[in-house]
Order: sequence, then structure tokens, then C-alpha cells
Amino acid sequence: MKKSIRLTDALIAKAIKGKADPYKLTDKHDVISDSDLNGLKIIRSGRDTVSFRFFYRIAGKRRNITLGSFPAINCVQARGLAKEKAVEVATGGDPIIGKQEARVDQQNTLRSYLEHDYSLHMKSKAIRAERYLAMVRDNFPLIIDKPLSEITKTDLVKWVQYQKQQHDNGVKGFASATIKQKYAALKTLTSHAVRNNVINQNPFERMERLEFSIDESTQQQSKRTFLSIEQQKALLRSIDNYGEGVTHHKPMLLILYYTGMRIGDVVGLEWGHLNDNHFACNISKVLEKTRRKIKAPTTIQMPLQVRDALREWRKTQGNPVTGLVFPNPSTGLRLSPQPLKRCWAWIKKDANLPEELELYSLRHNFASWLIMKNTPVSIVAAMLGHRTTDMIDKHYGHLIKGADSAASDTFAQLSQEL
Repeated sequence: MKKSIRLTDALIAKAIKGKADPYKLTDKHDVISDSDLNGLKIIRSGRDTVSFRFFYRIAGKRRNITLGSFPAINCVQARGLAKEKAVEVATGGDPIIGKQEARVDQQNTLRSYLEHDYSLHMKSKAIRAERYLAMVRDNFPLIIDKPLSEITKTDLVKWVQYQKQQHDNGVKGFASATIKQKYAALKTLTSHAVRNNVINQNPFERMERLEFSIDESTQQQSKRTFLSIEQQKALLRSIDNYGEGVTHHKPMLLILYYTGMRIGDVVGLEWGHLNDNHFACNISKVLEKTRRKIKAPTTIQMPLQVRDALREWRKTQGNPVTGLVFPNPSTGLRLSPQPLKRCWAWIKKDANLPEELELYSLRHNFASWLIMKNTPVSIVAAMLGHRTTDMIDKHYGHLIKGADSAASDTFAQLSQEL
């Protein structure tokens, strides 16, 4: 049996060629032990591979861990790594377990976590899960293939700096609201990874608040517009004039106009959400945007104009009692997020409304007129599905001073003036 010898790079090179008799590394499983450090060996582990390994015992069981291949690492480096493993064993650790954990850690890249663990989580929680997953997948190219544990505050700061630069230069697709959505999407993912013990610390913890040098409040405020009485008359006429026969467009638009609901909540309406009987006439639904924070249904009064349109629509559908109110006519599944895009373009043109007017403006119109009619802010907030009045105070408070008529019990009463 060959005795151990102090391993050197020159000795190993000769042993590989069979020129260091009696030491050789020409055949698979040939081994040379290092005389300087107990447990360190060099082994012919394959036809073209010679590896350094460290042998040790845990609870009486003999184990070994590969340190690296020669000449990718040399003898000095291998000896240093082996000493680290020896210390780990001496203090009660197991180098193999540590290596396995490190391997798993390396495999948990942002992309892999996004496409597996986080994808399953989001699809069970969020209605528009694919949108949020794509938001992370498509907007973080420099870190998408980086291990989650190696994503640092520096990575995030660099990303934010680039986003702000594009935003300040007015580049399309870099509005502050869009950047904040992307930022929040990644932050939510990393928070999920912390809760599941995939990473120890969230890199967002020490990030400063995301703010922008160019104030967009004026631009955003212009979108929170309201329609004049004449414009609303024209709008309702055009809704009646659109298309032939009974289609989903009219009841959907009337719900948006008379209740201020978001389009996503209207698209997701089910017949079970509607209460139309002798005792109640309302919509009771957990709102989609806030469903993770607010589990209880929000009750929204259903004006007669909406009730009548829904009754007519229900008849055309065969008087269903369950399922989507507005299913896709081809698949029976949920409609796309923009089911009224063409309809809205036609109505704006027919009613001579501003071309830049967004469908979401109907929600702003609803809130604005209630405020101008001196409806209590708390009531308006509740009707819009908000837990507090903060958003109403911030975006519609300026309209309170301009109100010059008594409060309206419901927005539907205002329609009597049209």
C-alpha cells in the first residue's frame, strides 16, 4: 500500500502521466493521499477528471466531499478548502449538507422561483396572476437569472436609477405609476421568499421610498376629470345608440357609469353577486383590486337603470342563476381586460367626447359629482370600496368647496336632472 505524500502540482501532473512511480493517477479510482492534511486526497474520478476530495467522519460514518478538479484549483487552494471543511466538522457541522444547501440556493434564481413556487402561489391568490408574473419576468433582465440570495440593495438601486432616468427623459413606458407597479411586483415576490425561508433578508428592507423628481400629480389630476351635464346626456344617448339588439356593452357601461365600479369588477361579476328582489337591489362582491386586504364583500347599490338593463340582458342569456354575468361569447370564460375598447371609441366619437377620455374616467365622474353634491366623503369612499377617506380627500377634496347644492342620496338621483 502506497504511503501518503505531500501533494504538489508537479507531483499530480506527473502522476496523471504515470511518471511518478509508485504514485499514479492513470486509472479510474487511483488515489493519492496528502501527508500534510489528514483526509485530503486526489482521485482519478473519470476518464478526463482528476478531483480533490476531503474525507471525514460524522457520527462514525465515513463521508467525503469534492473540493474541485485539478488544475481548475491547485494544491494550495485545495488544502485551504480542506482545512475549512475540517474546522466545520470539528465544530459539529457537515460539509455535505452545507454544500447541498448552497446548491439549492444557487438553483433558486429569481426566474426559477418566479416560474415555480411563486407562480403556484400567485395563481391561487390573484385573478390576474399572469400579469404580475410577466411584470417581474420582463422588467428585470439583469437579475432575472441571479440567485435570490445574491440580489442586493445595489442591484435594486441600479434598476431604480435607470428607471428614473428614462422617466425623466419622458421615454414611453416609464411613467412613475408603471415603475412603481414593477417595483412593487418584485418586492412582493421577495417578501414571499422571506416568508418561505428561501432567503433570510428582503433586499428591499433598506431601500428608500420610491419617489420621482418630476411631479406627475397635475397630469394625473387631469385624468380625474368629470363630465358636464350635457356631456353625460350625450354619453347616455350614445350608449343606447351603440349596436343592434341586446349586447353586453350597454349593461356593462351603465354599471360603470352609475356605480363607479372598476372594469375588472364588472368583468368578473357573477349572477350570485346580484341581489334583485323585494328586499334588496344591490351588488355584493369582494372587489378584485383589494381582495387580499379586504375579504368582506362591498355592497354597491344598484340603480333602477342598471337593474332594468341587467334584467333584459339576463333574459337573453336564458335567465341563468350562476356563472359569469358577462361571459366571453366564444369560450364562456372571463372576458379580456378591455372588452369595451371598440365600443368606448365609438361612443366617444358619437357623443363628441374628448378622444383622450379614458373608460376609467366614468369612475372619476361618479366620485366627482357625488363630492360636488356634498355627499359625505366617508360615504363616497365606501361606495368606491375604500377602507379610508384618504384617497378621496387627496384626489377629490378640492371639489368640495365648489359644491353649491344639497347632497344626493345616491348617484342615480342625479340622473333625474339629465
